[in-house]
Amino acid sequence: MPEDAKVAPGGAGAQRRRRRRRGVRGPGQGSGQPPLPGQVSGATSVPVPAAPTKRGQKRPLAEPRIGVGCIVLRGEEILLVRERGRWSLPKGGLEAGELVQEGARRETYEETGLVVELRDLAFIVEFQAQTWGHHLQFFYTGREVGGTLAPRDPDRDVQEARFVPLRQLREFIRFRPRLVALETWLRDRRPRHFVFNLDKEPAMLRKRRRVGGMPGTQPVQDDPTDEADL
Repeated sequence: MPEDAKVAPGGAGAQRRRRRRRGVRGPGQGSGQPPLPGQVSGATSVPVPAAPTKRGQKRPLAEPRIGVGCIVLRGEEILLVRERGRWSLPKGGLEAGELVQEGARRETYEETGLVVELRDLAFIVEFQAQTWGHHLQFFYTGREVGGTLAPRDPDRDVQEARFVPLRQLREFIRFRPRLVALETWLRDRRPRHFVFNLDKEPAMLRKRRRVGGMPGTQPVQDDPTDEADL
């Protein structure tokens, strides 16, 4: 063997052997497989960008339906509204160019007639289903500062607004994502983000029983699409 082809003691071959004994991998050594898109390959890994649909063109951004609402308490009572025969927190859809908090104040005034001062973010509810689409709803705590309890809904979908005892909450609200989020906040009083996949879990808590309806009226038939309507 020519002299210049010999590996001197402590050369590259010896260094590789010492790395193997210590369990240290050299540059380029490993599984030989690149990480999958979105897979975390190390503590300092950079997130993998979404692949474009066409050359130089990214995927279109998601467009969830944004909802805004408010929680108003009077002692051991909570403000609810009856909209198209179903009870819920004051809420509605965010209008174009409107800030989230502005929308929450506006919707509360339109549906209840009360002017509120927003305090803290109570919770975010995010849910999706093939039949309803993707919804993202922000609920704030509010304090009454004016107004009179009477719906001012320009669409006239809200029939009634009233304060109901907290202990009777499940007799009024039946849409499970909103009820779970509200009950959790009432217990913990800290903001959280709740996510529900309503294609894989129930949307309704139980069979409906009309609350506050006229005597002799029939129970409202189940129509879950209205419950998620903003």
